Amino acid sequence: MTGTLAQLIALVSYGNAYLEKGEIGESFSDTNSTFTFCNKVDFRTFTKGFLSKTPKEEVVADNPEEWFAYMKQSGCRKLALYYQSSEDQSLAKDHQLAGFIGGGGTWYIEAVYDKYSNYWASRWEVTRQGAEDNRIWSVSYGMVSGKQATHDLQIDREITKEKLGETLEDIAAFAKSRELGNWAAIFERAAAALDSPVPGESYYHKDFFPEGHYDLLSQQLVSGAGSAWVFGGMGSWNDIGFDNDEDSHRYNALSGKLYSMINMSIVAGVNSRQ
Repeated sequence: MTGTLAQLIALVSYGNAYLEKGEIGESFSDTNSTFTFCNKVDFRTFTKGFLSKTPKEEVVADNPEEWFAYMKQSGCRKLALYYQSSEDQSLAKDHQLAGFIGGGGTWYIEAVYDKYSNYWASRWEVTRQGAEDNRIWSVSYGMVSGKQATHDLQIDREITKEKLGETLEDIAAFAKSRELGNWAAIFERAAAALDSPVPGESYYHKDFFPEGHYDLLSQQLVSGAGSAWVFGGMGSWNDIGFDNDEDSHRYNALSGKLYSMINMSIVAGVNSRQ
């Protein structure tokens, strides 16, 4: 999956651990794999000036640990992931743009309060091009919508796992039938993660979740979905083309379904810790 989404998952999962216990251990953002390429991650609110049309930004936390404390002090009860697909997909579908910054729909961190929710979105900028430590990104999370209706999406995890598994089986079979064995192997490994007792063992981000805060089913859903992420630019699954309309239609239909199931599985896994 993209680094932007991976970081959102970590912020929600570790943020909830902080909201529950008031601590998450030292140096979360220094050691967690989702921050490897970031030189800065801060959090901002926006206020409109009396005469200015441009909202004024105020940094309320200089790092994730400070933000967790800020959220707890503000009365936030929990954090959740919220996803919105693009309204206009007439030129390109979300799964076709999912590998690019700003493409593939919009992800938010939903901060749930007693009577409303606030929604936070990220802005990634390259500020240290060519840095020797590879920390080229500066990230700002902004509260883009405040005191709105609460969603806190709760999706049946068992049903979602079953549907993701079926989708992976279908797309793997299609890949095999079109002599795309390398891609079929990726889909089969993702399907295996859905039933693995150690689902994150072979996945790059082994530290999505703080220890003891998410059960096996949630870990299987997120690791399986992450392992199935094949959407990007040149050289990715999106870069494949076919000579006939039937194959193209089947390929696009399966790709769109897989992308939808990946997003649903991530939301189901992250938002539920049963």
